[in-house]
Amino acid sequence: ALRGGVAEMGAAAPPLLVLFLSAVGDFASLVGAIPLTQQDLLAKGWTSWGGPKDYTPPFGVAEVTSTAHVTSEALRPVVHRGDTIFLLHEMTRRNVDVDGGKIRARRRLHGTRQAAGGGADPRAFVIEKLEQGATCGNIYPGDRVFLRANTGMQLEVHGEAVLAQRTIRGPHQAFTLEVPGAGPGPLRVGTTIYLRSHTGKHVEIFGSSAKARFDNQGGLQAFRVEKAEDVN
Repeated sequence: ALRGGVAEMGAAAPPLLVLFLSAVGDFASLVGAIPLTQQDLLAKGWTSWGGPKDYTPPFGVAEVTSTAHVTSEALRPVVHRGDTIFLLHEMTRRNVDVDGGKIRARRRLHGTRQAAGGGADPRAFVIEKLEQGATCGNIYPGDRVFLRANTGMQLEVHGEAVLAQRTIRGPHQAFTLEVPGAGPGPLRVGTTIYLRSHTGKHVEIFGSSAKARFDNQGGLQAFRVEKAEDVN
């Protein structure tokens, strides 16, 4: 096509332009004659910039992930020490609440029984940790955290029972916040977490009651972190 265009231009075209277009036409013809390899064909099915879905980059080469995924992750609010949060049980889609010192998950509701602290937003568990200082303000996967209910009582594990009956913050009230596959950043709203107690067992919802019987990370033990703006 480029050769035909050069011929039509004829003498009206400057000599240098004619020479340039002829060279471009030769290159285009050469590229068009090169057959596609199997890697070229596989590249058409890539789902991210890093390669196909099951692509493993060579040693020392970092995979570049989708910009859309990175952007949506970064827009989710960070969870800070002292924030109020809701805990949504992933399997039953019910929110954790406190009733007479017992921990339950009976309905998808955000009211005083799902509330915490009595502060500016008294509707969720207050998440705390012992570390102090400006650099310890965020909550990170792997942190040992405490969850304070609206009654002022801390969640705790005794045997297999999960309760909220005392205000102290000791080993029985501490939970290791686990997020499988977590990166180096802080915990964000919308993240699925697992709460490992001092016994090594994870908090779960069985029926409508909370227990700590197994060290599994399954649907019974999975909770999603929410904030008030996500549920209003």
